Amino acid sequence: MNKKIFRLTALTSFFVLSVSIILITCVLFGVFERQIISELKSETDMISFAVESRGTEFFDDFENDDKRITLIAPDGRVLADSAEEASLLSNHADRKEIAQALKEGSGSSVRYSDTLMKKTIYYAQKMSDGNVLRISTLENSAAAVFLGFMPYILAVFAISLAISFLLSKRVSRSIINPINSLDLEHPDNNKTYEELAPLLEKISSQKKTIDAQIAQQEKNEQFRREFTTNVSHELKTPLTSISGFAEIMKGGDTPPEITADFSKSIYDEAQRLISLVNDIIKISEFDEKSIRYEEENIDLREICQEALNRLAPSAEKKRVSINLTGKCAQIYGVRSIIEEMIFNLCDNAIKYNKVGGSVDININSGKDIVSVTVKDTGIGIPDASHSRVFERFYRVDKGRSKAVGGTGLGLSIVKHGAMYHNAEINLESKEGEGTSITIVFNKTP
Repeated sequence: MNKKIFRLTALTSFFVLSVSIILITCVLFGVFERQIISELKSETDMISFAVESRGTEFFDDFENDDKRITLIAPDGRVLADSAEEASLLSNHADRKEIAQALKEGSGSSVRYSDTLMKKTIYYAQKMSDGNVLRISTLENSAAAVFLGFMPYILAVFAISLAISFLLSKRVSRSIINPINSLDLEHPDNNKTYEELAPLLEKISSQKKTIDAQIAQQEKNEQFRREFTTNVSHELKTPLTSISGFAEIMKGGDTPPEITADFSKSIYDEAQRLISLVNDIIKISEFDEKSIRYEEENIDLREICQEALNRLAPSAEKKRVSINLTGKCAQIYGVRSIIEEMIFNLCDNAIKYNKVGGSVDININSGKDIVSVTVKDTGIGIPDASHSRVFERFYRVDKGRSKAVGGTGLGLSIVKHGAMYHNAEINLESKEGEGTSITIVFNKTP
């Protein structure tokens, strides 16, 4: 880029210098010409006075190799000439400077000779007796003058061009150095040309986007590793139990009552595996956006009632009272996903509740939204865990979670289901005082 700027600057300087020299030469020619005409006018005034005093005899005594004087009658006849016999000269009435002098009192003109590369400048002035006195002088043409000045012009041009190239090199470096020193890792910290501000802002914006994508990729990779580790652990535990019970029973010497207990344990662990696999499949479908369920109008109160009916035995076993309030409220969504979300919320509210506690489900319908709140009087969630309880396999108290069962994916399914329906989740919880989770749905899709 430095070379390109240098070339452009040098070429621009070369062009400007060339044009400037040509223009200055042309201007000087005009100035010289006007100066010569002014001198001719002054000389004409003096010669006119002499001609009026001495008559045509003045022409015989006039000796000047650079200038020629002519006296012309009003009808164009040549009365006298300092260089030729008057009788040999043609009528001058059609000469521009003569006609102009007869009409306006004075006149001038310039005529070129291509063969001599010279031009003749004429100045004519009307005298008091009506005759016209004309004085002329030879001047080199533009080409001749230019050729005469050529060595000096070339010298000035070469010196100016050398200076221009040196300055172009310095200018190109002064332009490029601030650009080369830009800190693209921190675009907002650069102080350079105002014209580069939009570019730096764009780079900064793109860098932030790329950094955010990299951070998200790293976060996703971390989630993937954690997910793989957790799945392996969650699968290993029930499989180990099943394998152990089956190994004991394989010998055939197990008493019937123990065989029945082992069979029940194997069944429970198998059900746990089935539930875990089903939850993993649901999460994977959400991740891959491969859900193809049919959406329909759903009565949210009806869904809540069905979930409570399914969970009634668990609530009764733990002596947890359940209360459902609110009127029927229609939302638009996938029934199976909404059922899973409500069931998981109510299931957690019972599992992590205190013996003899309560669960309150409230449905509230507004103009454009419908919300469902599941509130329990359970163990609550520490403040530090509020932002993580919706992560996959995250457990606040791993020991207690193992005791109450579950896959650790319940709230994660709730979060993904809410995202699928463009719903909002609000969590309020205090350790030891219970938890309240609200899902806000839009009435229209």
